Amino acid sequence: MGMKSLITGAPGARLHTAAIPEPRQGEVLVRVKITAICGTDIHIFNWNKWAAGIGIKPGNILGHECVAEVVKLGEGVESLALGDRVCIETHIPCEDCSLCKNGNMHICENKRIFSLHTDGCFAEYAVVPAVCARKVPDFIPDDLASILEPLGVGVHAAQVGNVQGKRVVVLGAGPIGLFSACASLALGAHSVTISDVKNTRLEVASMCGDMHIWNPLEISASAMLGSRSSAPEVIIETTGSNQAIAETLPYLREKGKVAMVGLYSGDVSLNLSRDVIYKEATVEGVHGRLMWDTWDVMENLLLEKKLNVRPAITHEFALEDYEEGFRIASSGEGTKVLLKP
Repeated sequence: MGMKSLITGAPGARLHTAAIPEPRQGEVLVRVKITAICGTDIHIFNWNKWAAGIGIKPGNILGHECVAEVVKLGEGVESLALGDRVCIETHIPCEDCSLCKNGNMHICENKRIFSLHTDGCFAEYAVVPAVCARKVPDFIPDDLASILEPLGVGVHAAQVGNVQGKRVVVLGAGPIGLFSACASLALGAHSVTISDVKNTRLEVASMCGDMHIWNPLEISASAMLGSRSSAPEVIIETTGSNQAIAETLPYLREKGKVAMVGLYSGDVSLNLSRDVIYKEATVEGVHGRLMWDTWDVMENLLLEKKLNVRPAITHEFALEDYEEGFRIASSGEGTKVLLKP
């Protein structure tokens, strides 16, 4: 018996009929209900320098954001039951290193990534380590559950920024930037400004909450952030753009905080003496979600209806229509694009 799957063609992707995998010890087999396209998937689809250099094998099943149902348990799995609705924490920890044992499984020194070092979930079924299968509360519908993994990155970024009561500037209104802005509002930021060079993304952001909208192609950083009353105390960087952070960092307030989320393709040039050292600013990286503090916070915010992220889900396609889905996600025409196997 086979299953539909979408595999990387290095570059591109193609539909493929694969064997339904069997869960091994400590794993579960899930039936995928809805998946979502991530920026990482787009990098792999385009087979850029990053994708070509991280050891992905052509023929690997793409995708890591999904909601699914547990349909088979591997040996030794007691934390889950058949029929459980789950989404996937994509950082696969070893559970044995010093980082894992001290509350930092998300940056495990032996970490593997679901869909990069394993087959992913752009398929009818997927095998997942039980430690990474997060039960989804009943109050979260399937479409929102399918984007909890990227939403958690935004919540983690806002946690790192310690945003409560502060002026926050989020660079980038793609999914992670948008979710970081929504989480900042939910966690009590004094104000949130979100930037992007694509007005279609800023329009979606405006539907998610009371945010200041900023297109840096139309308004300069100086005009937007140059006064003392508008200078940010927190910057959340999600673009991976040297220009974006270099133009904004000079306006960070003294003792400010920068949460770095975006991935950079090369070296970055910044004036660290002026913009970090003299200000006693803090720059901190954000990678994934805390396991499991971020998930707990995120679910509570959704339960309390403080996270309005449904406008981010802009398109939905059958898995067979993946090419149009990737086109829309890549162009910025859509924000979160869902695929149904």
